Amino acid sequence: MKPIPLVFLAAVVSSSLVFSQNEKTAAPVETARTYIPDTLAVPEFTPPPPAVPKELPHIRIDSSVTVPSENADTTITLQRGEPSIVPDLPPPAKPAPSPPPRELTAAELAELKWQRQHTLNLGATIYDHKTSQIHWTDQETGKSYQAWCGFDVSLLAGLGNFVHKGESYQFMLMHSSVDTEKFNKIANKDLAIPEISAGQILVTHGNAADPAAIAPIRVIQVVITSEKERLVAYQSAREKYQQESAEWQKAHPPVPRNETFILRPHRGSRYLAGDQTEQKGGAR
Repeated sequence: MKPIPLVFLAAVVSSSLVFSQNEKTAAPVETARTYIPDTLAVPEFTPPPPAVPKELPHIRIDSSVTVPSENADTTITLQRGEPSIVPDLPPPAKPAPSPPPRELTAAELAELKWQRQHTLNLGATIYDHKTSQIHWTDQETGKSYQAWCGFDVSLLAGLGNFVHKGESYQFMLMHSSVDTEKFNKIANKDLAIPEISAGQILVTHGNAADPAAIAPIRVIQVVITSEKERLVAYQSAREKYQQESAEWQKAHPPVPRNETFILRPHRGSRYLAGDQTEQKGGAR
C-alpha cells in the first residue's frame, strides 16, 4: 500500500474545515429574530346561543316582596324560602405565619430586574393610524416618558407577548384612536401634532439619552416592522369581528324581564324561629 502524500492530506483537511465553517455560518440565528409566537387567528363571529330559561326550585316560600326595578316595566322579587339543609361551612383555616423578611440574593434581584425590563405597559393615542403619542414609565427609576412616533402602535392591540432577540416579552397597551379631520371639525381648531416622518421617534418628556429607558419604544418599533404584514391582517380580522358582533347586538337587544331571587337561611340563622343561635348573637 502506497503512503498518502502529505500535500493531499493537507488539501483534504483544509477543504473539510472550510465546509464546516460555511455550514456553521449558514445556519439561521434564532436569537436575532423578532417575531410574534401566537397564531394571531381571529375566529369568525358566531351569534351566541339563546338563553336557557331559568327554572325556580320547588321549595316552600315563607315570605316574598316585589319591587319595581329601575326599568318600570320589570320587577325584582325577593323570596325567603325554606331553610337550607346544607351543612354550615367550616371556619376558615388560620393562615400560615409569614416567613421572616430577608434580603434578596443577587440572582433574585437580577431576575426581578429582567422581569421589569421584559414587561411593557404602554398608553397611547394614535392619530389617523400614522402617528402615535406614547406614554410609559421607566421601571427602574419610576420616571414618566412620552414620545411621538411615526408608526401606528395600535397594530399591537390585543397582543399579549412577543419574542425579541430570543427573549420573551409581556405586553399591554391601553390606547385610543383619533380621526384628526373629524376632531378638527368638532373642536373648530387643528390638533397640534408634530411633523414626524415614518419610523421616527421623538422623545418629548424624559431622558432621551438613556438607552434603557427608551428601550420599550425601540423594541415595539422592531416588532411592528418585523411583523407588520401579520399585524395588519390580524387587526383587520379583529375589526371585522367587533363590527359583526356590534351589528348583531344592535339587531338583538336584550329583552327586559322580571327577576326572582330566593334566599334560604342556613341552620343557626336568626331568621329561623326558636333557634337558640340567635340568642348567642350569630347570624350566618
